[in-house]
Amino acid sequence: MMDLSSNSVFSYRQWSTNKIIRIFILSAIICVTLIGNSYIIFELLCRRRRHRTRLHLFILNLAFGDLAICFCTMTSELFLLVFDQEWILGNLACKLTLYSQVVTLASTTFINVAMTYDRYEAICCPFRSCIALRRVRRIIIICWLSSLIMAIPQLFIFKQSPMTKNPTKYQCASTGYTAEWQRRVYFTVFASYVLIIPAFCITICYIKIIHTVGSSTKVWMQQTRGQTTTYISSSTTSPAKIKTVKLAMTIIIVFVICWTPYIVITLIEVYSNGRIRIPSWLDGVLQTICLVQSGLNPFIYMIFNQRPKQTPTIKLTSMRRTSFGSSRQRKFPELLETLLMNE
Repeated sequence: MMDLSSNSVFSYRQWSTNKIIRIFILSAIICVTLIGNSYIIFELLCRRRRHRTRLHLFILNLAFGDLAICFCTMTSELFLLVFDQEWILGNLACKLTLYSQVVTLASTTFINVAMTYDRYEAICCPFRSCIALRRVRRIIIICWLSSLIMAIPQLFIFKQSPMTKNPTKYQCASTGYTAEWQRRVYFTVFASYVLIIPAFCITICYIKIIHTVGSSTKVWMQQTRGQTTTYISSSTTSPAKIKTVKLAMTIIIVFVICWTPYIVITLIEVYSNGRIRIPSWLDGVLQTICLVQSGLNPFIYMIFNQRPKQTPTIKLTSMRRTSFGSSRQRKFPELLETLLMNE
């Protein structure tokens, strides 16, 4: 039976200031992520069940993925921080924990790519984008299944092994490599499907989206006190649809910004054959930045879904010529803008 009385968790009075600060910050991130994503899930599952759009399905699954990161990655990192990197849960828990960490990260990445392509179809191929929610659900299922498959190597790479400095204690480490080149190959593949390839595909899609929005024109009619004023807008795309593009793009930009430093620094360390070592404090900072991304997503969604208290009344009007030679107006309510969110 393991003697926990001598473990570091019971000697918290001897914790350094740096360790206490890291534990506090990580605990705060866990609370924010848990509350924020729980609210998003409640909002989309309960309050918007009848008016759920394709984008809502992607946001909902991102919230589930961020919650999984909270339970699998953040809690395990907090556990290791409290116990000074010592692993006391056994070999099976070690493998499953590291496997679930990659599953949750890969799933959010794949869903971000699918969400970007969905916005690309909505803007650049509007006739092709009128697809059923059933197809979107199938795409999301494929994203989750792909992440389950891509994370399988974690089950063979990580295992519980004795610490180098203290063989009486154990750690959950990547000791499944038989040669250093295997570590390079695996992490390169990992960085490719988690960041490099998705970032490239997402960039291409948004370049085309921006080009399509910028090159189109549309005549908008603004009615003020019975007079109709015509002005030219720079987009044929509805403002509501452009807003969903901005929402998706913001989520993805935050994801890339938060994960790029950690991936790049780790690649440098892996390919330097151990000559370049990341300081422990820098590694902790980079990992914390990665985890912050899961707590920011709910606030991004809430910011983009705020409704202003007072908005100018803008009505879309079209002119139809009658048989008597007179013109009459057909007025479309501003609610049309909201209904276009379904696209």
